[in-house]
Amino acid sequence: MTKRVSGDQKSQDELVELFANANRVFVFTGAGVSKESGLPTFRDLDGEWTKYDPMTFATLDGFLQNPVMVWNMYRKRQKQVAAAQPNPAHIVIAGMESYYPEFLLATQNVDDLHERAGSRKMVKIHGDSQRVRCLDCGESRCASDFDLPDEFDNDTLPKCPECGSLCRPDIVWFGEYVPQEPMFAAVNAASRCDLMLIVGTSGEVSGGYGFAEYAMRRGAKIVEINPSEGALTHYTHYWIAEPAGAALPPIWRLVAATHPRETSD
Repeated sequence: MTKRVSGDQKSQDELVELFANANRVFVFTGAGVSKESGLPTFRDLDGEWTKYDPMTFATLDGFLQNPVMVWNMYRKRQKQVAAAQPNPAHIVIAGMESYYPEFLLATQNVDDLHERAGSRKMVKIHGDSQRVRCLDCGESRCASDFDLPDEFDNDTLPKCPECGSLCRPDIVWFGEYVPQEPMFAAVNAASRCDLMLIVGTSGEVSGGYGFAEYAMRRGAKIVEINPSEGALTHYTHYWIAEPAGAALPPIWRLVAATHPRETSD
């Protein structure tokens, strides 16, 4: 049964003990974490899909029909990401990985804010907007390897340096499979964890990929940090109905102060 955490001392003490006693932690994050850094989400009522038709801007068919238009939308997004900064939630999650013997962050976000906050034990299950991938040979490269213009035309679209074919954003679009390696790593971590954190995601995409069910079968405690109830809330033991950037830092400060550990690094 989910307990909604209201900020009372008893609930806070329970959470601190839960975090401190865990050894195998799996964190699953979504767009809500990046929203706190000022990046627009795609699925909110005022999100990007209200401005851009996802069947045009987030499918391979849409891209092939008008690669210039699609690339210009993602180029705008790349610049938004570059201007954004990691927020306190990103920073706390990055700090967690050296505290726990086993840790994995699986993010649906395609920005690089987790990495810039210091996260290294992580997988990106929807790809990376800061990378480009060749349509033919599949070669993936950092966008910074290309001299990308502020705005594309037919002559400036990124081409693969290996085979000369058109490149696309290296992210998972509608109708495409998530990459096997990051998904396998995430399922394995969810199946082994004793604490799962669901942070800033509604869990609506593919039912959260079953991560909460895997963790629940393992007997893990599940904590959700999200202002709104989502598709995974009914799996959780604790729901903190706040933005992660506000909720995580005070809990983590208490964990670090009252239950110090030798870090794993």
